[in-house]
Amino acid sequence: MPFSPSLSLPSAAPPPEAALAGTRHIWAGEFEVGCGDTVLTALLGSCVGIGILWRRKRRAALAHCLLGEAPAHEANAGARYVSTALPAMLRALGARPDDYKELEVVAAGGASLFGKAQLPVTVGDKNIAALERGVQALGLRVVHQRLGGRQGCRITLRCRDLTFYIHDVGNKAAPGRR
Repeated sequence: MPFSPSLSLPSAAPPPEAALAGTRHIWAGEFEVGCGDTVLTALLGSCVGIGILWRRKRRAALAHCLLGEAPAHEANAGARYVSTALPAMLRALGARPDDYKELEVVAAGGASLFGKAQLPVTVGDKNIAALERGVQALGLRVVHQRLGGRQGCRITLRCRDLTFYIHDVGNKAAPGRR
């Protein structure tokens, strides 16, 4: 069957905001800070998406992290690892430890897209554990999370009004932790 723009695929359709000209797709291992009309979005499976909203400064950051903990020789690996993404994002936002109480963290991803039959701990599980350790160590406040499960998702941050959306994509298997 040929593609039809009128064909409705609600589970795979990006939110309407993703069609805006200021949309920035955050690819695996990257992060970006945005403000104004910028929309930050990432498509996630076992990777973890970390969003930080700073309402007073009217800016946000989104990271798309591949793995949990960085090896010692990659201490400045940016967003490739959860453990290096959080400090890098905070520096890029210009946030100091006294500002951390103002920041709101949203997180998504860490799915086990291929099930857990083969491995007792999946990449997604390791990414989630690294995220939990990182936000706790930095004293950051998680206001919403959709982590785990067996389904991919898209996380979108709208910088204009500092709202976020997390939409499921792909199969309709198990729900994530909320």
